[in-house]
Amino acid sequence: MSEHTPLSSASIYKLRSIHRIGRMAKRSTTSGGRLTCDAAAAYVMMAIILVLQLMQAAAGTSSMHHLHLFMHDGYTGPRPTAVLIVNGTGAPVMSGVRFGDTVVMDDVLTEGPSRASRPVGRAQGTYVTASLEKGRPAMLLSMNVVLTDYDGYNGSTVAVTGRNDITAPVRELAVVGGTGRFRMATGYVLWKTASWKGKNAVLELDIYLRVVDD
Repeated sequence: MSEHTPLSSASIYKLRSIHRIGRMAKRSTTSGGRLTCDAAAAYVMMAIILVLQLMQAAAGTSSMHHLHLFMHDGYTGPRPTAVLIVNGTGAPVMSGVRFGDTVVMDDVLTEGPSRASRPVGRAQGTYVTASLEKGRPAMLLSMNVVLTDYDGYNGSTVAVTGRNDITAPVRELAVVGGTGRFRMATGYVLWKTASWKGKNAVLELDIYLRVVDD
């Protein structure tokens, strides 16, 4: 709980209850009596339950969200959305790809695999060829998923980073944050290649997010 977040009346009541439990235990031992093992265990259990309830209230509740998108990574055409900005000087990893190649992208996100399907946002970021293994180029990817027309999430973003081994059937990347509805989100992305023609690819993204509710 933030130092700027006021305690709720329920939390204040629980704190006072913990204080009362301590006073009761103290009186039981200082008034000439002895605190039995059973009574001591009961006092401790009550205090633990109240502390756990306070911790749960401070953490808040969370909700799960799932986004299903298609990302169109296009190097060619009249208006390419992915552009090589640094030619890697390392060893070739596969045809047309060198270690250190760096690409900036502003790819279209759609609700279906076709480029003609309804656009729902953009994938903006960079990826770098960061593996020397021949025949299996792996990219270090960092991008923002910017939602512009996705029901219930317009204006929200998701920050994604991780290793994209482009030859693997399914890749898993990390959600490291977000804004709007996804502020302080955590989660993961399951990333698949839906189609690949030349240097142009369509990627299928399943984004799973956990968000702490206000």
